[in-house]
Amino acid sequence: MIAAADARRGDFVAAAGLMVAALLLGGGSANSPVQRMIVEMVGVLVLGWFAVRGWRAPGDRRTWAALALIALTAALMVAQLVPLPPGVWQALPGRQIIVDVLAAVGSTDTWMPFSLDPAGTRESALFLLAPIAMFVATLHLDRSAQMKLVALVAAAAVISALLVMLQAQGMTWLTIYDAPHATKGKGIFANKNHNAALLVLAIPLVAVLGRQPGLLRRIGSPLLVSGMAILFLTLAVFGALSRAGLALLPLALLACVPLMGGFNAVKRFWKAIVPAAAALVIGAVIVARSAVVKETLDRFDASQEGRYVFWPDVIYAIKQFMPWGSGAGTFVPVFRINESLEAVHPTYTNHAHSDYLEIALEAGVPGLLLVAAFFLWFALTSWSRLRGSLGTPAFGPLLAAATGIAVLLAASAVDYPLRTLLLACVFSMLAAMLASTAPFSTNQAK
Repeated sequence: MIAAADARRGDFVAAAGLMVAALLLGGGSANSPVQRMIVEMVGVLVLGWFAVRGWRAPGDRRTWAALALIALTAALMVAQLVPLPPGVWQALPGRQIIVDVLAAVGSTDTWMPFSLDPAGTRESALFLLAPIAMFVATLHLDRSAQMKLVALVAAAAVISALLVMLQAQGMTWLTIYDAPHATKGKGIFANKNHNAALLVLAIPLVAVLGRQPGLLRRIGSPLLVSGMAILFLTLAVFGALSRAGLALLPLALLACVPLMGGFNAVKRFWKAIVPAAAALVIGAVIVARSAVVKETLDRFDASQEGRYVFWPDVIYAIKQFMPWGSGAGTFVPVFRINESLEAVHPTYTNHAHSDYLEIALEAGVPGLLLVAAFFLWFALTSWSRLRGSLGTPAFGPLLAAATGIAVLLAASAVDYPLRTLLLACVFSMLAAMLASTAPFSTNQAK
């Protein structure tokens, strides 16, 4: 039997270890299989720890609803891998081309799984291990330990912002992941849009850290430190060359108003206003004169956006496989079958650049129902938790978590941030913070 103190310490080590692994190795894509495998293995170890330790996380119906959604998602993945009789899988929409190929070689009586690419579906299922482990681990932490995880994410975002600044100055050798596209603005990711999503969601996290006792007080005025970090992250969002990041930036900055105390903070820390305002003016001048920012803004006027060219092909493929989909992880082969000549380009299309379209293609109506169920869970849980925590120390961290989740959900409409292990684990941590019923200490700042 594990002692209670040792169990709590082990819980944090497990959660922090997984988060560090995701932050260090999870910013790549499927083109970084070794890094992904390491993070997934750490996820397995974390799940193993909680299997040995036993379930001790507090919860209510919102918590159990979230766990039910996770279980249903995993069950859908498993169901797509179950071999089906010829008469069953051949009757599924979109399978005629497979039937014709097997008929040509005389193997029409072959049992086949639901998924058109079982290997891709298995990889997608394995991908879920780390985010699920992150959710379970965060649920078991007290609020103080959860805020330490938030600090890890915020620190990683600041480092990524620094890399953006250096990459913008031509230091492209600081690019961590090889990719056939832009080398600027990627920070600790292989994709600048994913980096921008981290930078934006980190802004409310940094804001709430400035009001947590002990986390920033060792390095000066917490609100001043967090304010300068928010300014730095904001400038880095421009440097990331991501239109989605710029579009979501106002949401994050708006959340900072209540998180940093609003007008009460101005009254209390009025001496910090002058240097903060000076820094803001200097930053604005730099932004206005920056070629990097001009390049970002010019991208809003682009007359030809690649994803808009191939989205009609994705929608056409969705119609071919409705209502059940083609199987998780099958986007690449399915899209190649349905790709029009107008969408053909030197590099292959690895994702739909809209997670909701990709889910509709791969998981059909069941996948869309799971997405709708999560949106409902998120809306109801956020409303319940925030309404019940107004005026308490819980409000700030819960609002920051809800804002971070909203940023990632919005970014998923035009990209695929949650298909990177780093952002998937951050998303799971934030969702677990919302789902958790652990109390906040009365010593925490409101």
